[in-house]
Amino acid sequence: MNPQSAIPIPQSLFSPAPRFIWPDGKRCAVMLCFDVDGETTALSEDPALARRLTTMSQCEYGPRVGVPRLLGLLEHLGVPATFFIPSFIAEHHSAMTRAVATAGHEIGAHGHLHEKLAHLSPDQEEAVLAKSLHILEGIAGARPAGHRAPWFEINPGTPDLLKAHGLLYSASLMGDDVPFLHANGLVEIPGQWMLEDWEQFAFNAEPAWGFVPENCEKVYDLWMREYEAMRDFGCCFTLTLHPWLSGRPSRVRLLERIVRDIQADGSAWFATGSEIARYVLAHPAARRETDLDAPI
Repeated sequence: MNPQSAIPIPQSLFSPAPRFIWPDGKRCAVMLCFDVDGETTALSEDPALARRLTTMSQCEYGPRVGVPRLLGLLEHLGVPATFFIPSFIAEHHSAMTRAVATAGHEIGAHGHLHEKLAHLSPDQEEAVLAKSLHILEGIAGARPAGHRAPWFEINPGTPDLLKAHGLLYSASLMGDDVPFLHANGLVEIPGQWMLEDWEQFAFNAEPAWGFVPENCEKVYDLWMREYEAMRDFGCCFTLTLHPWLSGRPSRVRLLERIVRDIQADGSAWFATGSEIARYVLAHPAARRETDLDAPI
């Protein structure tokens, strides 16, 4: 191809303007999320699975073994995290739930029995939310400020419901890679399936969940390449992990390696969901809108 006839490539593709201006000169926000689904992983699908002891024991591994191990890692690394806990799990693993709160991490709402919101009527959805908030506040000593819908799926009325119950933010949608405001002022902190450990590590024979678990080296490369690109674009790196998966020893080592490498980079602000939401609300000009942006 004749270089003189080539279509010029905008310089912005090589030096992208940051989508968001983060505090203290940081180039990216990092939100570490742990969805402590525990036994609700199975029970929300079929209550009869309570009799499947091996399946249930795999789910129980999260709150019983994974969470304590991950809390130790977070303390060792000195980083905060947000734990989205179904209130059924908070009730049945109350010592674990209090340990998360005592360690200074955020606890967010995540349904009661990990209910899929799309299967609920508006009244049922509100009843589940109110119940879960009441239980979590009673056990953890603080009312949740954030909510993640099970399976990330919310209904059209969910943002108004969350706002009416005093929540600051949702962490369920996937239409952006920086926070934005819903029409009612609720903050949305988007995630994505690529930064989720279920797709990488989940497996159960019957009922069939997931695929053949991936090698940690492959997952490190996947997640770190995404972090590096999100840093360059000024995004919010929202990593979602399940303690029954990522609480296994090799995967704890994987998380340690990722966090240490991000810390060494020096460009990231590690923050909880509520810290990010409050920053967004206090700095409305931090989001760099594009010509294609439109209200959601």
